[in-house]
Amino acid sequence: MKVGSAPGLLVNWEREARMAAVYGELARVARQPVTKKQLERMAADEGRHAEAWAGYLAEHGIPLPQTRRSPAVGALGLLATVIGVGPVMSMAGLAEGRILRSYLGQMTELEDDGAKTILRELIPEESAHARSEGESPGESWHGGGVESIRNVIYGVNDGLTATLGVLAGVGGATVDPHVVLVGGLAAMTASGVSMAGGAYLATKSQREIYEEQLAREAAEIEAMPELERAELKGIYRAKGLTEAEAETIVARITRDKKIWLETQAREELGLDAGQFEDPMREAVVAGVATLFGGLIPVVGYVIGRAVAGSHPLLALFITAVICVACLFAMGAARTFFTGKNALRSGLEMTLVGSGVAVLTYAVGYAFRAA
Repeated sequence: MKVGSAPGLLVNWEREARMAAVYGELARVARQPVTKKQLERMAADEGRHAEAWAGYLAEHGIPLPQTRRSPAVGALGLLATVIGVGPVMSMAGLAEGRILRSYLGQMTELEDDGAKTILRELIPEESAHARSEGESPGESWHGGGVESIRNVIYGVNDGLTATLGVLAGVGGATVDPHVVLVGGLAAMTASGVSMAGGAYLATKSQREIYEEQLAREAAEIEAMPELERAELKGIYRAKGLTEAEAETIVARITRDKKIWLETQAREELGLDAGQFEDPMREAVVAGVATLFGGLIPVVGYVIGRAVAGSHPLLALFITAVICVACLFAMGAARTFFTGKNALRSGLEMTLVGSGVAVLTYAVGYAFRAA
């Protein structure tokens, strides 16, 4: 990247401005005063970063585009209100990491001293944000909450596609709008309850397995402390520490049984309590997300019937268009943090939902014909 490629740095400003808006929205909905204050500080940091790039671009005669509030920012605020700030910050960590990687790459590619000076000032703070330095008490941001985000994405997608599939299948088998609507409502409810139960049992099972392994490790420490010390020392030796360094670290860790147990579980078994979510919360998140996803085709069908009147196929087509638009928007919204191609991600979710609808309609129509 040469001096004359200053327009390429416009992306830096856009990313920083977007993250400032995200942190500002999360600060607005955060319930804990300490968390709110920290998010406000992070929003101010990102705003200052955006101003730094805006000044650089102005010096090079690069105009900034008109800023508009992104719908994704509001959606993230709503999501944080429902499932908490922590899980949403897990996604923010991905975006921060992508920004940091881009900055590190620019440090070697850029020849403009002015831009490199800005990068040197911003990289430490971006690194701190990406690693969630100074997390507030009780908040596990980048290490936890991933399960909640996954349940939201899968829940909405499953509820929407399953309910759309039932509406299409029943609509293919009968022209009675009441039967089609009842089928959609039943599918929406069943999907929501099923996803909630599945998320609860899966998360609970993971935690129970972790607790069982932790109890076994605790028993081994009590019964064979020297062997466990040797295993821990061997792990640190394998990481490149000298015999004396490993011995010193193990001696300090094993002074406290709780720290010893947590370290042994993490180093030997790869287990960390922070990676296991609350089963009840995950059940609520998955259930609500699935019900919300299922509500989209149901409402779409009601709108379709109102518009299409006595044309049942047209009503289903309108429903499918609404659902396809929502699926595409959901797929594209994921790229807000992942940095992947929005068009490709949106089309992936659209094709899945469309395939389900077409297949189930064909099955229903085949039964009607029979």
